[in-house]
Amino acid sequence: MMFQTFEPFRQGDRELALISRDYTTTAVLDLTSGEVIAEEARGPNGNGFCPVGFYVPDWLDVLDESFIPGGKHWTADDEWPVGDFGFVWGCYWGDDSSWKVQHLDLSRVQQGVIARDERFGYIELATDGFRSPCLDPEPPQKRTSPPFIRVSKYQGITKVTFAVEMGFDLASGEAKEWRRLGIANYE
Repeated sequence: MMFQTFEPFRQGDRELALISRDYTTTAVLDLTSGEVIAEEARGPNGNGFCPVGFYVPDWLDVLDESFIPGGKHWTADDEWPVGDFGFVWGCYWGDDSSWKVQHLDLSRVQQGVIARDERFGYIELATDGFRSPCLDPEPPQKRTSPPFIRVSKYQGITKVTFAVEMGFDLASGEAKEWRRLGIANYE
């Protein structure tokens, strides 16, 4: 399997990329100098989460091609995202074979700081049928986002939507995942 652990992105006029130099850490590479400018600290036993892919959305990922920067319908929301956050998906060492997702705070990478957290909990992404663009013989004509992560912003409120796997008991309709997470009334 080929992993998608190289993700180019921009912050201002600086060209950067997320990479994984170690199987449990994330780093940011300056594409002009070739130097790593930020990297997660690795604990004595690692953090146990192995990156399989990265995604840093930019405005081309969230707008259709009819929007023209600076055009009549262009708003402040259209300037977003600006490379200050991203996502890493992968698996926990020794866990099942499903992919989970974590948030990356990239707002301070130019000061050498990158932070990862599990703000979304332990969710299993629905990645069946996903084929990494790295496996295509021809490079994609435009940047593509993973089909299981979608970001949006409207009137200053940001949102992320994940395609997730959920198993249900066919007889009762009860969701196994909600019971595991202790969510009452399946809300």
